[in-house]
This record gives sequence, structure tokens and C-alpha cells, in this order.
Amino acid sequence: MKKHYTFETGESIDATPEELQNLRTEYEIYLQNYLELYSSMEDAEYVARGNGFCDSKYSESFLDAQIEKYRSKIREIDQWLKKD
Repeated sequence: MKKHYTFETGESIDATPEELQNLRTEYEIYLQNYLELYSSMEDAEYVARGNGFCDSKYSESFLDAQIEKYRSKIREIDQWLKKD
């Protein structure tokens, strides 16, 4: 049976425990991708170059925000799964 859940951000979902676990897995993948990007920010494929400038395609603050967003959502889902 689906239950209604609301993240601290205000975003809400209706999900079964299995769907919550699937969502948690999806968010874990997103988190790992952003962590990999963060550690590779200086690699050539993530740096834009041209006419005397050189800048990362992703700002450190953007990656920090995305990492915290998915960590927070995973923590909330873990709490919901423990209650169910």
C-alpha cells in the first residue's frame, strides 16, 4: 500500500516501501555520480577552455549543493523505511 511522504524541501511522493527503496537506490547513484564529478573537476573533459580563459564546467558550489541534496534525501528515505 502506498503512503504519502514529504521531503524537507516540500517535495512529496506517494510510494510503497519497495518504491522507496528503488528511489533511494536511484538517489545513491546520483550521489555517486556527483561525488565522482567533484573529484574530477580539473580533468580535461570537465574544463572549458577558450580565448585565454579556463573554467570548470561545473561550479564547486553547484556540486556541493547537489551532493547535499541527495545525501539529505537518502537520509530522509532511510528514516521512512525504518518506520515502515
